[in-house]
Amino acid sequence: MATQEYNEESDVLTEVEIQILQGLERLGGSYQQRNLWKYIGIDSKTGLPILARLEKRGLIVRERVGGNKRGMYVIRLTDKAYKLLSKIHEEAVEHLVISVETLPEEYRLLLSIPCTYCPYSDRCGVSFIAPQSCELLARWFYRLKP
Repeated sequence: MATQEYNEESDVLTEVEIQILQGLERLGGSYQQRNLWKYIGIDSKTGLPILARLEKRGLIVRERVGGNKRGMYVIRLTDKAYKLLSKIHEEAVEHLVISVETLPEEYRLLLSIPCTYCPYSDRCGVSFIAPQSCELLARWFYRLKP
């Protein structure tokens, strides 16, 4: 799989960094750090340095919760991350080869479904990734309701 990169203010995000940000977005913007690895499909040894880089760039915030010595961390997306993800989604739609305006309305509706540009579509329905718990799909659906 080719590495997807995104430039913003000379910062380059790797495919795994984008997957973590998009995964957190799908989970409603925050998630427990210890469970994030299963959802993304990487181990904590690989993920911890990535989270440190994302935190340094101001894209996530790690908050310690729990009072005991072995408290856990919750990872939250920042406003900067949401803006970046919005640009990534817009670029994904812009790269469609077909001019969307020339398609019938039914096809345009299908192409507007977040699943068409979701990086997890190959794993959807397996493990934590499922249509019934997808935040992006739920938001899209509620925008359609009259």
